[in-house]
Amino acid sequence: MNPRQILIKDLLPHRNRMLLIERILEVNASETVSSAVVSDHWPLVFAGLASPIVMVELTAQTAGVNNSIHRLQTRGKEDGTMGWIAGVKSAVFHMDSLPVGATLITRTRNSFSFENFREVAGTVMLDETVAAEITLQLVSA
Repeated sequence: MNPRQILIKDLLPHRNRMLLIERILEVNASETVSSAVVSDHWPLVFAGLASPIVMVELTAQTAGVNNSIHRLQTRGKEDGTMGWIAGVKSAVFHMDSLPVGATLITRTRNSFSFENFREVAGTVMLDETVAAEITLQLVSA
């Protein structure tokens, strides 16, 4: 699927300051890559620095793009953009904070899928540095 033809607002229920990802760079059956620029309007940003916890949400939203595309392809547009309930299986942060203005690239891969359950492995990069490695467990709402 061509990521340039995809509108994020059609795939995710997030709006305003909770919509963190800005661009979908790549997407296929099991992987998605997105980009986002750390903004001072994001949650958990203080004094020009974002808490690394926002990378959990970046990972969840990037995985949500993939799962929403799958839902559209299998169930159709009338199924909507319901969210997924996410549990954090593991989160390893390699940075204490993220500077406002930094571009983050998030890559997710559905490492396990069964019916409405997914386990998603995510990596967030800041330039050439791994900023976080996150594993989520998702259940369709």
